[in-house]
Amino acid sequence: MPDDVEPAELARLLDFGECPRVHDWSLRAALVRYAQPQPERAAQILELVRRIGAALRADHRLFERDGPKVWGQLTASQPPNGVSPEVIGVLEAAAEMDRLGDRLATWAVDRAGERPDHDVDEVIADVRGRLDGLGIPREERGRPPRSRG
Repeated sequence: MPDDVEPAELARLLDFGECPRVHDWSLRAALVRYAQPQPERAAQILELVRRIGAALRADHRLFERDGPKVWGQLTASQPPNGVSPEVIGVLEAAAEMDRLGDRLATWAVDRAGERPDHDVDEVIADVRGRLDGLGIPREERGRPPRSRG
């Protein structure tokens, strides 16, 4: 998605789930390792990643067309200039998940220290609240297909 988005910082933020971090670990790769001891927390993070991703995909043309303007408003280097507060809110949630991705990737590389459970819990609560407040829909969990008997 972000190949055609400028500036590069915005493109990287749009790809926060897959972009390389410490020793080339992505957030999603670190979640695989984190899910071993913490499957429920990892599932909650992944659900938030998907919610943010869906919201960001809906605005892809905006990012292609007005990336520098969006980035300027997000980083507060420019005053509000027509980018909706909802878009900025989703990008702020993505930025928080991006920081968590750095923390999880660092832990995944060297698990000798304390697991980042406290950080994970704080980010889950905050980002879930932000997305709910912005009206970003939660994933609908479909029922598994019935077996034929």
